[in-house]
Amino acid sequence: MAYTVNKTSGSVLATVSDGTIDTTTDLVLVGKNYAGYGEFLNENYVKLLENFANTSAPGSPLAGQMWWDTTNSLLKVYTGSAFKTVSSSTASSSEPSSSVTGDLWWDTTNGQLKVYNGSGFTTIGPAFTSGTGTSGAIVEVVTDNAAADHVVVKLYVSSTVVGTVSKDTEFTPQTSIGGFTTIKPGLQLSSTVTGAKLQGTSTDSDALGGVTAANYLRSNASDSTSGVLSVLNDTGMVVGVDSDLTIGINGSSNPVFTNTNTNGSIILTPNGTGTVDISSKKISSLADPTAAQDGATKAYVDAQVSGAGALSLTGGTMTGNLLVSGTVNFGSSVTRINEVFATTFNGTASAAQYADVAENFTSDAKYAPGTVVALGGVEEITRVNDELASNVFGVISTRPAYLMNAALDTGTAVAVAGRVPVKVVGKVNKGDRLVSAGNGLARAADENEATSFNVIGRAISTKSTESEGTVEAFVTIN
Repeated sequence: MAYTVNKTSGSVLATVSDGTIDTTTDLVLVGKNYAGYGEFLNENYVKLLENFANTSAPGSPLAGQMWWDTTNSLLKVYTGSAFKTVSSSTASSSEPSSSVTGDLWWDTTNGQLKVYNGSGFTTIGPAFTSGTGTSGAIVEVVTDNAAADHVVVKLYVSSTVVGTVSKDTEFTPQTSIGGFTTIKPGLQLSSTVTGAKLQGTSTDSDALGGVTAANYLRSNASDSTSGVLSVLNDTGMVVGVDSDLTIGINGSSNPVFTNTNTNGSIILTPNGTGTVDISSKKISSLADPTAAQDGATKAYVDAQVSGAGALSLTGGTMTGNLLVSGTVNFGSSVTRINEVFATTFNGTASAAQYADVAENFTSDAKYAPGTVVALGGVEEITRVNDELASNVFGVISTRPAYLMNAALDTGTAVAVAGRVPVKVVGKVNKGDRLVSAGNGLARAADENEATSFNVIGRAISTKSTESEGTVEAFVTIN
């Protein structure tokens, strides 16, 4: 007669006929009168003893079946859908050995729960140890004196509450908390912790020293005050990035404005057409003027106007020689002196750097001073492009001493005689005759090259390089 095998729940697992075996599960179920049944029974006992120890999970597990995973050395139980690791827990003063991932350890020395992560134990909590006392942020419910509950975060250090964090309006705890007569909204520090402060930089503050923040003057921007700004010492104020201006009181109780820079000035600048008004008072202790816009004392002016030999500002006749030292300008580029009568003029034309005679001619291009030119081109003159040209006419003047045809505003000054810088190429010795080298340049003439038609002039200075340069020359054109 067949065996009916039931599970613990009462449901039928399998029906095993006589003389057969059933392999529905990981154990072999033996039917009545099956030959050699003893081997299967013994192997079943062994499998149960070792919890199906193997590198791989049993192939036909039942819910609740145990499996020893030999690869990871873990005991696992089948949930009906998968094998789940059965973790262990240990309470000891020292770290347990042979731990596997997920094992729990209650550290009795430090009073902390820890879990093994595969390489070491990670503390679950609390963050503090038995040796440090209660430390950290702990959420607690605090009842006020009206029997209402409030969620408060208490900040502990060594079992002492050093601060609280609350979102509720201010309340008084029913059971007193040391350092906190009331609990205020936000972060609050204990009044019993000596020197307790919020250390660091705050982005904003409602008040400082009990005074509203908006009532303080800015130091990094323009600001104003409706009160009186008083500096109650004689040293006074210092103004400027480099502390250039000081405003103080001297020993005679007189205000003193001082520019601390060497020979620094003090400038009073009225707005628009405004004036500096000193209310009919006097300016004293002036030095004698040295510049055109300097102020002068009455004594100085009287001495200049009424002194011996003074010439009236309205005109007069002066006898003797007029000797003037320094630079003197008669007239200007705008205001010209009408006529100058003189027997002899001795002096230097300050506007003439080089002593050449030049005349304005129209040119086909704008040429640099020292360029060798000839008559021709689309205008009156053009650059000499040929070597040993016999039609050379002059050199572009740098700054003529005498300029003819000056009324030609669009003209180019060409030096036709006199001392003038000339653009040259190659080495030039003082005294060399200069001829055209092409491209508006001159060069020293070789022996037997110079003619009365191609010589530009003679070098007055020496050039020792082969590159382009400039020499001073005396130009004369045939």
